[in-house]
Amino acid sequence: MAEAVIRIGIFAPQGCSQLSYGAICEPFLLANQLIGQHHYHLSLLNTVKQYHTTSCHPQINHPPLIALENADLLSDLEHYDLLIIVADTPPRHAIPMPIKKVLQRYYRQQDGQILAIKAGAWWLLDSGIALTHKMVVHWSLIDHFKDRYPEVTVSHELYQTKQRISSCAGQLATLDYLIDYLSQHEEADLINQISDHLCLDRLRVGSERQRLPNKSLAGEDLQPKLTMAIDLMENNIEEPLASDEIAELISISRRQLERLFKRYLNTMPARHYLQIRLKRAQHLLQTSNKSIVQIGLSCGFSSGPHFSSSYKSFFQLTPRQERAKYLTVK
Repeated sequence: MAEAVIRIGIFAPQGCSQLSYGAICEPFLLANQLIGQHHYHLSLLNTVKQYHTTSCHPQINHPPLIALENADLLSDLEHYDLLIIVADTPPRHAIPMPIKKVLQRYYRQQDGQILAIKAGAWWLLDSGIALTHKMVVHWSLIDHFKDRYPEVTVSHELYQTKQRISSCAGQLATLDYLIDYLSQHEEADLINQISDHLCLDRLRVGSERQRLPNKSLAGEDLQPKLTMAIDLMENNIEEPLASDEIAELISISRRQLERLFKRYLNTMPARHYLQIRLKRAQHLLQTSNKSIVQIGLSCGFSSGPHFSSSYKSFFQLTPRQERAKYLTVK
């Protein structure tokens, strides 16, 4: 007797990248092929008024076992077991009321699950769906998300799995989440086969951080104490720690800390810390609407002139020129 089909709706209101699209489809495609039957049914959800940018959707020939078809978001959303909302960027325009209502209606269902990928959480929150647990967005969007929804706790993890609403950082973390999702429906042997086909050497759990400071900054794995020091720096931007404090927190002397940075990164702790803060400031100048003074303060600079001079020394242009350059390109 054939198992019940699991229906999955993919809603990409502004289109999505080829990588995002493929990471969603491929695990289900492989599962169908390995099972030998059409167990997972995927639909690409449209809206009557074509709210999304259709040109962003990649045109790919789909093998028959995945049976990807277009469907109307506004008419039959309640039939889906899982609704995936995938967005590479926050909404460019106000979300139309019909979309808000249909998302609210789906959320009120007893069984339907929701997965928000990368910037997908924006569509839920802007539709009036209150999110009381931690939400995951892509690390490049975290500052923007915090400014927009200060009442929501944001997580730096790869993904969060909840009973009704899960969230994922996107990119390759989408594979990690969906393989975890499949493991709730399939035997371990099939999950291992899917992982082998995707050439995954291990399955990452959701609690792993999106960005790890030990990811080969100098072309080699970093010493564990150095990793801990960089992690402290990245998590203490607004109120920077002194080198002595960092050394004490990781249980080494300041001299040992300096030797580690010199050996592995050919720099000093204070210099590397400054670069981390300046790169965060650059990201905020390019992606947020915060004032230049606010950005400087949030990145640990005591005054506007101090921020401006440090920024110009490192990037060869002032914060104001950086923002003007970005706005011109955009």
